[in-house]
Amino acid sequence: LQIQQQCITASIHHVDPLGTVLQQCTMIQWQQYKVSRPNALWHMDGHHKLIRWGIVIHGIIDG
Repeated sequence: LQIQQQCITASIHHVDPLGTVLQQCTMIQWQQYKVSRPNALWHMDGHHKLIRWGIVIHGIIDG
């Protein structure tokens, strides 16, 4: 299965135009930090791209 990237980009923009504009405008600022031990800091993130179909994904990782 081969799909051209421009077709995928156009489809995503058609489904979620606001999300694609916000994604282009936002840059993540990486920060360095030190923790005292493993499991001292956790990161949680929610992915709401599929919310219109009732799917929300939350991911948690040891930072």
